[in-house]
Amino acid sequence: MELKPGAKLGPYEILSLIGKGGMGEVYKARDTRLNRDVALKVSKAEFTERFKQEAQMVAQLNHANICTLHDVGPNYLVMELVDGAPIKGPLPVEKAVEYAGQILDALDAAHRKSITHRDLKPANILVTKQGIKLLDFGLAKQAPGLGPDDVTIQAALTAEGQISGTLQYMSPEQLQGKKADARSDIFSFGCVLYEMLSGTRAFGGTNAASVIAAIMEREPEPLQTTPPLDRVILRCLAKDPDDRFQTARDLKYNLGLAMEGASTAPSQSRLGKAGWIAAGLFALLAAALAFVHFREKPLLVAPISATILPPETTAFGFAIQNNIPALSPDGKWIVFGVRTNDNKNPLWLRPLASTTAQMLAGTEGASYPFWSPDSRYVAFFAGGKLKKIDISGGPALAIADSPFGAGGSWSPEGIILFAPGNNSPLLKVAASGGTPSAVTSLEATRSRGHRFPWFLPDGRHFLFEDFLGADAVLRTGSLDSPETVVVGHADSNTVYSRGHLLFLRENTLMAQPFDEKSRTVQGEAAPVAEKVSTTFSASPVGVFAVSASGLLAYQTGGSVSGRLRLTWFGRDGQALGVLGEPGEFVNLEFSPDRKSAAVSVRDAAAGGNGDIWIYDTARGLRTRFTFNPADDRRPVWSADGNTIIWDRLSTKGQLYRRAADGKGTEELLYEEAGVLDPTSWSPDGKFLLFNKNTPGMQNGVWMLPLMPEKPGSPLKPSPLVDTPFWEGSAAFSPDGHWVAYSSDESQRREVYVIPFPGPGGKRQISAAAGDTPRWRRDGKEIFYAGSDLKLMAAEVTLKAGSIEVGQVRPLEIPVGTGGPIQYDVSPDGQRFLVVAEPERTASPPLTLVENWTALLKK
Repeated sequence: MELKPGAKLGPYEILSLIGKGGMGEVYKARDTRLNRDVALKVSKAEFTERFKQEAQMVAQLNHANICTLHDVGPNYLVMELVDGAPIKGPLPVEKAVEYAGQILDALDAAHRKSITHRDLKPANILVTKQGIKLLDFGLAKQAPGLGPDDVTIQAALTAEGQISGTLQYMSPEQLQGKKADARSDIFSFGCVLYEMLSGTRAFGGTNAASVIAAIMEREPEPLQTTPPLDRVILRCLAKDPDDRFQTARDLKYNLGLAMEGASTAPSQSRLGKAGWIAAGLFALLAAALAFVHFREKPLLVAPISATILPPETTAFGFAIQNNIPALSPDGKWIVFGVRTNDNKNPLWLRPLASTTAQMLAGTEGASYPFWSPDSRYVAFFAGGKLKKIDISGGPALAIADSPFGAGGSWSPEGIILFAPGNNSPLLKVAASGGTPSAVTSLEATRSRGHRFPWFLPDGRHFLFEDFLGADAVLRTGSLDSPETVVVGHADSNTVYSRGHLLFLRENTLMAQPFDEKSRTVQGEAAPVAEKVSTTFSASPVGVFAVSASGLLAYQTGGSVSGRLRLTWFGRDGQALGVLGEPGEFVNLEFSPDRKSAAVSVRDAAAGGNGDIWIYDTARGLRTRFTFNPADDRRPVWSADGNTIIWDRLSTKGQLYRRAADGKGTEELLYEEAGVLDPTSWSPDGKFLLFNKNTPGMQNGVWMLPLMPEKPGSPLKPSPLVDTPFWEGSAAFSPDGHWVAYSSDESQRREVYVIPFPGPGGKRQISAAAGDTPRWRRDGKEIFYAGSDLKLMAAEVTLKAGSIEVGQVRPLEIPVGTGGPIQYDVSPDGQRFLVVAEPERTASPPLTLVENWTALLKK
């Protein structure tokens, strides 16, 4: 809070405000004890003991060109009040060198006492009537060197207002988190001298990332003063501290020699034409020799890292929610998903030149975001749709149907390539919307699904993962041809950046050289980052992103394996215990007597494929039920508890049946291309409800008669609810006369009930969004997931041909993990078994890396 004139801090009386910045305010104040005016710098936070110790060291400095530190308070500094203005260029060469000598005298005095400024910049150099005064000596940072997690480097990289200050004058070693010493001050001095002479910064850029790249990779534009003076500045700005002047005193001496050489150089009036040409050639030769000399050591451009934290009251949920981050092509923005307390889990947008992120309204429950090539739009999957949103404002607009969404990519020609689900071919659609059409064929590659497309730079060819079941391969395809070519094994989602393929291999981010023209790999893969997080998906999906500008973002944390728990909850939301060990659980359903639960458990070591296990709900022991290398999922019990039907995903969806005790052989009931998710078995044993998700089609509720029309004839399913909208999660009532299901016909998912087998209309149960209904055994309640992904309980009364809905109560039971909502309820409706996350802890931050390819040189 700004202090008013007359306010007091200890013995100091505030007179007026001089200025303010990100760290606090500066006031003109009166020392009432010594009756003198001082500059009072008030910080927004109290100082640490280490800072006070450094201040005591700085107070020992007594030099005409250093602003004196008089006193230190709990959160303020008392400085000599200096009447002057920050130094500013361009200045005449003689005046600039005169001021430079005074700056170097001050630096030399401090360095001899082992005190480093660490924040030398024009704002901290005042020009007074008496000469130069250096401010904030040794107090700009609170530690001798910047650590990788230091707040200052993060602020410099990301915060608005910081770019114009410290960042442009930081030495390469400071940006790398290494210890700053006297040679770091000399680099900063070189930046200041360059600006004094030219009026422009030595290292500029449009954003923090480009400034950092300039400091680490490039030389400043030549000043064209005199070759000796240019060489002095060039040596100050050497990337390697060993190549710079080692002391301020030596630097001042060489600066003087450079000026002597300039003053004795013959003037143009005394040179003939040939002599002037010779002088020019000599200057060019000297500059060339200097360049060779200062490039004797190969320049190793190190990567620059910073961290990004989630917004307050949220946490990154990449490992569970499939909302992996995405960097804009221009490198100015990052979009990411978070877990919120209300479980709406929207996308957030953050400029990389700011520490402030904003929520993108209308992106709740989004997954797999990706950018338009012009960095204007973010596309994502939510609510069974592929959508886009303008980051400058406006609503989220639906582009196409996409039941689940498994990655997308946006070409410069305005074509979006996307996977509508894990088990579909790739589709293309105009970014403005329209009817999607298939680009790849599952039959042609004998595939279970095509996923995670990524356009190559030509905008016509693309990478994608061809998921074969127990294995996956990386392919390239083309918008101009149905033919695809295998590139190699696919360990995870794969992207292209700067001549490399980036992918995960056992939680290590790898980069493999790749020729985009021939679309072939060119060498061995090399590690970039270790222990990178993965999402909860059928196969590993790495939490990483790249931009066309060369930025890389990733989260560490390792595999999601073991992150989920089968957790018991009471109606009041209190956790009552867990069932078995942690694992990667996908689906669960109680046996009719609730003594057992069939659960699909994924095995990360087997490529994410699932098998069905039977859990004893009393003892927590489990027995394996399926052993096939394909993905077995969605178990459903018969009403008598003797049989289980499930879906096996191989090259197509297959419904199998087997005795629940594991005896006997598996029986194939029905198969079809795509995904067949069984959801409920009628109490009379005659019908099975399932979701039908076939390539190019929207989900719908279908019923399969379990007795053929004629002995030996195949089973023929028929639609129960089949509309242009998404429908699924259907469940029979305990008496078999009603079916509850979810639909998004109202633009959000709601729960409806229809009579079975009919006739009659539907009745809406949920009032403000609902999904995944379950019945209480006596039929008096329907449970479903509400808008905040917590359970709701709706009282219902079933009558002949009608249903009445009573009170709807919220239950504080979380059922949102970002994956499928999976839970079941005890016969009396008092206990719930839920696939739940463990208690939330602080999520690891995102690591942001500029010039990521330099990591390959280590």
